[in-house]
Amino acid sequence: MNLADQLHQIYSNVKNYPELVAELINLGILSYTVEVSSGAILYRMADGETFLHPSELKQPRDIATSFSEEKAISAVRESQQGKSDYAGFMDAIAAAGVRFYEAVLNGVNKRVIYIGNGGTYEEKIPV
Repeated sequence: MNLADQLHQIYSNVKNYPELVAELINLGILSYTVEVSSGAILYRMADGETFLHPSELKQPRDIATSFSEEKAISAVRESQQGKSDYAGFMDAIAAAGVRFYEAVLNGVNKRVIYIGNGGTYEEKIPV
């Protein structure tokens, strides 16, 4: 099974973000970056390779012109509490001015860094 198929299987079967992170780590992924406007994801593997998962969006999301940490935190919390699906989460962080986010899955400080127009917000990954 190729990496794209493995990723599809993982995303189809996990129930929450900590479970997703554990599966991605088991697959050898050290980090990944999500471009919020397009939804494209760049994965970085432990062996130094990268894999670009292209967007499936028909048109790009609009990103707010300024970053709101309050709105970014609210979007993260709603997602963590199961109040929004992934598409809703992506729309909410776009409305918060997040242009992309970086998930760091290796080392002891696993985290997601949300980066926007004029600000950032960092969230530890509970794994």
